[in-house]
Amino acid sequence: MILGCDVGTGYTKAVVMEDDKYLFGAHVPTNADPNGAMQRVLCAIEEAHGVNAGDIKKIVITGWGAGSVVMPHEEAPIMKSLARASLWDLSTCRNVLCMGAQQTAMLALNGKGMVVSYRLNDKCASGAGAFLEIIFQALECENENSAEIARAADKKITMSTQCAVFAESEVVSLVNDGESVSNILDAIFRSLVSGARTLSKRVKILGDVVICGGLANNDRIVELAEETLEVKLHVFRPRADYIAAVGAALSVNGGGK
Repeated sequence: MILGCDVGTGYTKAVVMEDDKYLFGAHVPTNADPNGAMQRVLCAIEEAHGVNAGDIKKIVITGWGAGSVVMPHEEAPIMKSLARASLWDLSTCRNVLCMGAQQTAMLALNGKGMVVSYRLNDKCASGAGAFLEIIFQALECENENSAEIARAADKKITMSTQCAVFAESEVVSLVNDGESVSNILDAIFRSLVSGARTLSKRVKILGDVVICGGLANNDRIVELAEETLEVKLHVFRPRADYIAAVGAALSVNGGGK
């Protein structure tokens, strides 16, 4: 068994794979503690599936906190991990749109699955999932029902700022002015996917697109991204935010090719 891990700024994701097949996975908040998060996600896998350290042949880690983890492991580059996992899930993939906790990335792949170009949108947290956690708190709603709430919007409103700090204040002002939560969420989601449109102008869409990252677990955001990019998106499976962990696991012996 191979353990692939993605130690992100928001969550640490881990998957167990064998012979390039996904078996199961788990995720826990990183809480700015890569080592602690790795221990907790391993415990979560052991408790849920009975897998212990002795069952794991190799650990491969990618993501923001990979270099801070002290347990023995190999490291895999994040962009190569995204590309490798995308092709494992969709063999015709030529672009990857990753919408994560701190940044949105657009990758272009050649026919052999190599990354030929990519661009990041990480100037402000409003372009990524960390921003949504702040907004959900301000609106007193949960991620689990946010897609359904946003679909109930009856008019389009525009957020005047792209800064997470000021956006929170703007959301509070809109609520105080009587604007519906549905309309506000719809505006927030549209603001998030606008960053994907900007990236698509810098990285040419070459063919089938895999969308991944935590935001891709939200059906409404995926729908709006498809509307904005005017292309059908394939949501990474088994779970959108496990993509880098899967890619890390597949890097062992060139797996997933």
